[in-house]
Amino acid sequence: MIDVIYSKVLDRYIVIEFHTKLHSIRFVRPGKELKEKKTNEAAFELENYFNGRQTDFSSDVDLSHLSPFEQKVLTQTRKIKYGKTITYSELAEKIGSRAYRAVGNALGRNPVPIIIPCHRVVAKKGIGGYSEGIDIKTRLLELEKRNLNNL
Repeated sequence: MIDVIYSKVLDRYIVIEFHTKLHSIRFVRPGKELKEKKTNEAAFELENYFNGRQTDFSSDVDLSHLSPFEQKVLTQTRKIKYGKTITYSELAEKIGSRAYRAVGNALGRNPVPIIIPCHRVVAKKGIGGYSEGIDIKTRLLELEKRNLNNL
């Protein structure tokens, strides 16, 4: 099944694919007319997130198609608290590795951005990369910083 919500914060449609578990989230630029459809828990949670009413997610995520290392990185990333950031090297240390570049690559394979908050992992000097673009990463971090003050 596929759900769609629109985020004014990101100026993107969020396309949420799920089977028995949450499978993927994609960002789609406006221009292609998509109708909003919300039937899945993740769609409602994301909508609440963008409206400043949700700081974490309970949706089950399917990571079975990823390597054990990628699963380990993403499982640890999901533990990063709302409004907080850590560096790639700090995340690598948390999983018992020094391979911070491999951690960055694993984050780039995150099938469910926002739900697994890879945007909260930053470079030591600067914001670092993001699969959906640095502008989206910046907006997500700003949203959380702004909403953290209102919670």
